[in-house]
Amino acid sequence: MTLSRLSILVFPETIRTWTARALERDLSASGNSVETAIDTLLKVARAHIVYDLRHGREPLSAFGAAPQIYRNAFAGSMRVPIPMELSWDNSGAPIQILAATAERHPAIRPPSATAARIA
Repeated sequence: MTLSRLSILVFPETIRTWTARALERDLSASGNSVETAIDTLLKVARAHIVYDLRHGREPLSAFGAAPQIYRNAFAGSMRVPIPMELSWDNSGAPIQILAATAERHPAIRPPSATAARIA
């Protein structure tokens, strides 16, 4: 199955670090801004695609999907309004990129109303 789209969730890892995580193929990269994290992830993906094509494999076929927690966070996140695509050379159609930013790391639960009242 050819990969035609790559959804990327970007979220803060620390105060100064953002993580970009691809959903259809579980790849991730970090950077000191949203843009840098996305750019780094696309460079990593491009390197894997070139390697896969050189070895006669489907691009990014070695990677499964990201865990559901990241897909759920993507569904409720604000889209990055920058049209992007990932291309590597003239041998294949570019992969459309859809990015979104989350306010916090998907694995960190927001404080519950009960905990806030106790504090």
